[in-house]
Amino acid sequence: MEKNKTILIADDDLDVLESTQYMLLDEGYEVITAHNGAEAVDMYKRHNPDIVFLDIRMPVLNGYEAFFDIKKYDSNAKIIFITAFSIDSKKTEKTRDEGLLELLHKPIEFNQIIKIIQKYT
Repeated sequence: MEKNKTILIADDDLDVLESTQYMLLDEGYEVITAHNGAEAVDMYKRHNPDIVFLDIRMPVLNGYEAFFDIKKYDSNAKIIFITAFSIDSKKTEKTRDEGLLELLHKPIEFNQIIKIIQKYT
């Protein structure tokens, strides 16, 4: 398996963020984290990660807003939504039209994250 891929994880739940970060680091991936949507956009622009996991419900900018800001910057960005809540189907449909790759519901199995990284990078 090819490693050295850079993964951006944006989630305001520090437990989810840190546990996912450490598991991906153990698998040999480079991992960048963000605690809100605005940080996610900033980190994307600074690091150009191979794939992005965005929580939908976050402070400052929510996942939808961060998605569109990242896509404006890089239309080829590979973005996956993660959420523990119900979704706004109209907004989600719009993100699918703009290239959203997947929508995952928490709790997420770690091997599911690995499979998605392998599938899209």
